[in-house]
Amino acid sequence: MTFHDAMPTDWIAPGETATVDVDGRPVAIANVDGTFCAFTNECPHQSTPLGGLSLQRGRLIRCPEHGSMFDVTTGQCVLASQDGWSGPLPLYETRVLDDVVQDGLA
Repeated sequence: MTFHDAMPTDWIAPGETATVDVDGRPVAIANVDGTFCAFTNECPHQSTPLGGLSLQRGRLIRCPEHGSMFDVTTGQCVLASQDGWSGPLPLYETRVLDDVVQDGLA
């Protein structure tokens, strides 16, 4: 696996997310109490952007379009969308090296 620099660790505070460009693709990164989780920037239901939204209860992100809610640490859908869709949120491997969050590409 190859890791690419995504952002400095102090770029987002706990409970926040951001969208960053990692090797030419948009990736959302969340700060879950100092642990960084990377996931697809678009809701897998209907491609609504997720990066930049605040986390709820410290680790959940809610799609503003249809209400799906995901745990950014596991990718599990914890609340189905208004139309019943409940698929997982694709996650990416992350690591922190020298105060830089890195995203792994398979």
